[in-house]
Amino acid sequence: MKPKANNFQAMRELSYFQQAAVAATLLERMLPNYQLFAEVTKTGDAVLPRHILTLIWEWLTVKKAKINFEKLAGDLELITPETNNFDIFGVYPAVDTLTALDIMLNGIGLQDGTEFIDVAKISQATVARLIEYETADLDIISEAELKKVVREHPLMQYEMECLAELIALVQPMQRFDREQRQILQAWVKEQGLTNLGMELAEPN
Repeated sequence: MKPKANNFQAMRELSYFQQAAVAATLLERMLPNYQLFAEVTKTGDAVLPRHILTLIWEWLTVKKAKINFEKLAGDLELITPETNNFDIFGVYPAVDTLTALDIMLNGIGLQDGTEFIDVAKISQATVARLIEYETADLDIISEAELKKVVREHPLMQYEMECLAELIALVQPMQRFDREQRQILQAWVKEQGLTNLGMELAEPN
């Protein structure tokens, strides 16, 4: 599928729960960015974000699920790394992942689908940051040129393609139960890559 310049607008046109499903699926692709950082630096908690995302899926597919998302947001804050304390690039996508997860929780708490669209924007911004980091040595002389490099980079093209494909996958879904969850998580597994192009590890 070709990249869509109006992906975010297409996401705005989805229902609240469809937007939530897109955001949860994107978080599946972002989650390894934090998990790898936590494992490499031996800081934070690589398990907690996975647990929270599993509870988000439960909220989406089991409408009577009772989950204290306010407490979970507080737990997330405790494990969010301070960028100034680390000299590796991986701290930035790690922070982006937990920020997106927190915004997802906020969208659930406020019943505000615009928060879910912000999850998609953060995922794309994480990709842009990596591209800018990797192209820092290039002779780029203007902001416009940098934006062009980022926009045309294969990783950004892939990010945009994935979001367009995911929106199309979710559009016909009028309800969300275990079947839809399995379809969306299978889609992530089929892609086989995180939003930063790392191979997804096989679950234990």
